[in-house]
Amino acid sequence: MRDISAIGRHGRAALAVGPLLILSTGVELVHRVQAPDGTVVEPVVFALLIALWGIGMLCVGVAALDARGLHREAAAPLARAGRIGVRLVVAGSALQVLFAAVVAVSAAAAGKPVEASFVLFGLGFLLLVVGGVLLGVGVWRARVVPSGATPLWVGAAAALVAIVVFTDPWHDIGLFVFAGAWSALGVTLLTRASVPAERSDSATTRATRAA
Repeated sequence: MRDISAIGRHGRAALAVGPLLILSTGVELVHRVQAPDGTVVEPVVFALLIALWGIGMLCVGVAALDARGLHREAAAPLARAGRIGVRLVVAGSALQVLFAAVVAVSAAAAGKPVEASFVLFGLGFLLLVVGGVLLGVGVWRARVVPSGATPLWVGAAAALVAIVVFTDPWHDIGLFVFAGAWSALGVTLLTRASVPAERSDSATTRATRAA
């Protein structure tokens, strides 16, 4: 029998990704925190936004590990593609957290972020693209929460837009969609958790009898 409550627990980190990353990116669109040359003009606000970005990306990594965990608890562990996807998503999110740390430290020390930090940003998102696709494949094939594959694939596509297209407004749209997709994954997991256990057991029984 699948542990429905465990699925719900695993949705919380993914749900938090959207608000954190959207707030981190969106505030800069309406409130100038950096000059055109990158110099930080609002140090406190800038530090807060970078912290939100780092925490949001940390939640992405946690959500990927949660996806692996819930499939194990459901006695339907992810296949090889899914497991590789988890590792890549965790690695990509770790690079994004490192990016946030480097940006924060360099901005505090020199008044603006060091340009080399954006290598971490690009590489991190590249790993999130590939990892999101593979994790989506794994989730789809495992059939525990197959609808969770769609937001993973949408998020991967949005991440690709974010690192390939730097012209406004497409870069920011890519970031917003990426963030929203991970929250959509969280909603999917939490919605799945709301299904009564009796209903899940009945469905499992019918499937067993049909087999």
